[in-house]
Amino acid sequence: MYSSDELQFEAQEALDKVWFVQSLEVVKRTDFTISLRFHIRSGLFVQVFLGQLSGSLYFALIEEGQRILGIDREIDEWHIHPYDAPHQHKPFPEGLYPKPLLRFLTRVEALLLEHNLL
Repeated sequence: MYSSDELQFEAQEALDKVWFVQSLEVVKRTDFTISLRFHIRSGLFVQVFLGQLSGSLYFALIEEGQRILGIDREIDEWHIHPYDAPHQHKPFPEGLYPKPLLRFLTRVEALLLEHNLL
């Protein structure tokens, strides 16, 4: 299972390597949860939440307070909220392993460039 320490290590790697991430904020951390925010530009960021006990892992690209893309893992099953329909909940059996955060940020990069969101 993916731990909060692994996520924080991967977050630091992302901050060092991902060109469009401007800063990293630890929104909240407890013994079993962590919530991170990767700032891209004003009004655009990636929100990440890990619940270690439940195994829940949530990734969302947020623009002006609205999720525009999301990929989540709940009870070992992945699903996606696609860019063209972020309120939908579609199975995503391939998941994001290994390195789920970096894999999600790769998808975000493609979307940012494709839709000129920077």
